[in-house]
Amino acid sequence: MTTLTLGTATAGQNRPLIAVPVTGTTISAVLGQVEQINESRADVIEWRVDYLTDLVNLRAADVQTILFNADKPVIFTWRTAAEGGQRPFDIALYELVYRLAIKTGVAAIDIEHQLFTEVADLVVDARAAQVPIINSQHFFTDTPTNLDQVFGQALTTVADVIKVATMPQTDGDVDYLLATNQQFATEGKPLITMAMGELGQRTRTIGGRNGSQLTFATLGAASAPGQLDLATLLTLLED
Repeated sequence: MTTLTLGTATAGQNRPLIAVPVTGTTISAVLGQVEQINESRADVIEWRVDYLTDLVNLRAADVQTILFNADKPVIFTWRTAAEGGQRPFDIALYELVYRLAIKTGVAAIDIEHQLFTEVADLVVDARAAQVPIINSQHFFTDTPTNLDQVFGQALTTVADVIKVATMPQTDGDVDYLLATNQQFATEGKPLITMAMGELGQRTRTIGGRNGSQLTFATLGAASAPGQLDLATLLTLLED
């Protein structure tokens, strides 16, 4: 299994990295959340830039300020409305802000699988700058019955990390995701998986045993259904 490394953070055996999302609507609010995470036992920060109300005016200096003040590696993510985010996809703005992130040296960028072809030039730029790319897919209504194809197609892209999040309807759905994750964990790319909602919460604590190398926790508002607060997650992981 290829070990996930994001900046200075490396996943341990059976112990996934813990990322905390930053959902501030202004740069000032983002800085406040970053400072809170700095003082926590989280490993990684996910900056959800789709929460910024003034994203159109984001500048390189803003990104540099966040990175300078962050003591932990930063994943840069614009989650589109189609996959549960705050903003619809806007290719011109999307490519603009992601190029700022690549230029300023974030630890990784998250690009949804459905966008890889549309932003192919951006993918090339990230690869050239050696900024890791997370290929992400989010299924907010169910768990696809063809998860092997979902993982398989993502693995054919040039992404460095594969992320899949599903919404289970039964415990069987959760077991299916965990089993599929374990099946593909040795295919050469690190995996990040979770089943969302209360039903899927166990994937956030035991997923590491099945090869998922990063899990999400909160220090405030959740950015996805079923996220546990950081203190609870740490307790469960250390049991």
